[in-house]
Amino acid sequence: MRRKETIKNVVNYRRIALKTGYRDLGAVLLFLLFVPYVVSFFFGNTGQGAVGEGEEASVAEEGMFREDAGKAEYIVYNKTQAGTERIPLETYLTGYLPATIDMDYEMEALKAQAVVLRTELMKLAEEDGKHIYVESGNVPVGEEAYERSKEAVSSTRGMFLMYEGEIVVAPYFAVSAGATRNGNEVFGSGEYGYLKSVMCGRDFTSEDYTGSVRMGRHTFWKRLGEFMQDMQYEEESTAQEQLVLTRDRAGYVTEVSLNGVCLSGEVFREAFGLKSSCFEIAEEGNTVILKTKGVGHGLGLCQYGANEAAKRGNDYIDILNYFFSDTVIEKIGESG
Repeated sequence: MRRKETIKNVVNYRRIALKTGYRDLGAVLLFLLFVPYVVSFFFGNTGQGAVGEGEEASVAEEGMFREDAGKAEYIVYNKTQAGTERIPLETYLTGYLPATIDMDYEMEALKAQAVVLRTELMKLAEEDGKHIYVESGNVPVGEEAYERSKEAVSSTRGMFLMYEGEIVVAPYFAVSAGATRNGNEVFGSGEYGYLKSVMCGRDFTSEDYTGSVRMGRHTFWKRLGEFMQDMQYEEESTAQEQLVLTRDRAGYVTEVSLNGVCLSGEVFREAFGLKSSCFEIAEEGNTVILKTKGVGHGLGLCQYGANEAAKRGNDYIDILNYFFSDTVIEKIGESG
């Protein structure tokens, strides 16, 4: 079976975007939403069933893998350095969930994350029928985390999100800057009405809520010049005096401009290794300080906010309805 090139194309797009200073924020963010499929599929003991390059992917011969594969409606083809594994979707999710969220979070938050991950995997499957192609590492998962993951996945088995008859793009991130972002505003499209900006009033209590990156003034302008190649800056003026930051309603920077030369906020974030594109620029002497709020792109499920909601007694359905407005929870095999 020929492996589709979806993930590779996304990675190649990102490489081009960062080199050229691509201005289309929506396109850049589409890469960021799919980052987990490129670098974050980590597993415990799911290395069974691996096959060599060029061979047909197969299911492991033991217990759960063989039994589940015969019943599973969706199969994940997981390409690792050892070969390709053919894994039932729910089994795969159990190993994948701990790589994407703090497993000490409340169970209802973990369940919400499980539904989001299943939704994104099914979104990937749309072009390949019921086959899902990913690449992953192979990192051990502790027993306690695995058991909690198994509970979260099994409790939400088969559940995914739909909006106006379509499987949604279901992004997630760690900590907001106080509110999530509006999808239609970010992408410049009317297709993301379910990604409305909502408040995350307790995210400021996260130890990761604020951050900063410091560097010499010369280093800052040299690095920025690699992404804004035609820019002209004034040595005697500060960065905050020269750079114009355009923000969305949630406070995230959508564009950085200097005398008509522009860079998207997300590319700026990538260029300087910032936790978030919600940032401020300051200077102290010859040092430039980039101060951030939040962790991640700010779209969709805020994991810290979800955990705070779970602490207040909200279940995973409440959480999903809050972060993904007007969506419907469907179940595999029951969605028509």
